[in-house]
Amino acid sequence: MTSYRIIIEPEAQKDLINIYAYIKEVDTGVQARRFLIKLQESIESLNFMPQRCRKSHYIDDENRHDMIVRGYTICYMIQEDRVHIVAVFRQRAY
Repeated sequence: MTSYRIIIEPEAQKDLINIYAYIKEVDTGVQARRFLIKLQESIESLNFMPQRCRKSHYIDDENRHDMIVRGYTICYMIQEDRVHIVAVFRQRAY
């Protein structure tokens, strides 16, 4: 079985930081950390069968996919043995 290397692109890393800051502001630091961990675990799970998630609704490309996690979309691109996380955003935002 192929194992994919996960690469979080700089823009997606900024998205994660902004999500953490937002949740910390409207809830608590503990909840923000818990949610960030959930997102990170979901991202890491893409190292196995990343094709399991739907094709992207936002970009018309066979290699682009979306993973939905508690109302947030993780957009990623599969290239050979790598998964590039390109954006993370709240679904209602788009």
